[in-house]
Amino acid sequence: MRFFYTPRWLQALQPQYTWRVKNTSKKLFLTFDDGPIAEITPFVLDTLARFGAKATFFCVGDNIRKHPAIFQTILERGHSVGNHTQHHLDGWRTENDLYIENIQACATYLPADCKLFRPPYGKIKSSQFKAMRQ
Repeated sequence: MRFFYTPRWLQALQPQYTWRVKNTSKKLFLTFDDGPIAEITPFVLDTLARFGAKATFFCVGDNIRKHPAIFQTILERGHSVGNHTQHHLDGWRTENDLYIENIQACATYLPADCKLFRPPYGKIKSSQFKAMRQ
């Protein structure tokens, strides 16, 4: 398992992004990236159900295309979903137009009211962020 995080110094340089949400209650926020994946997501969903827990799944559009039934199960069980691009692109290594097209392509698989986005690897250029917000 690999953990990706954005260094605090970079977070400080990009205050327009939401890096953390203040929480004073005893809550744990669970998020899962890159799915749905046939070998893993059903296990995660069943484990969450056993504990009556909800999570947010940041989904890759191509994986939704490959596993629509698993994605539908995520929604039916009341979990939140977010956009994680169509092909899990690294924003720092991708031209802006292609990156925005990837976000839009993934959005076609998501509920119309989905407003959550998490850039893969935590990497997005300021110019991509500005274009995405438009």
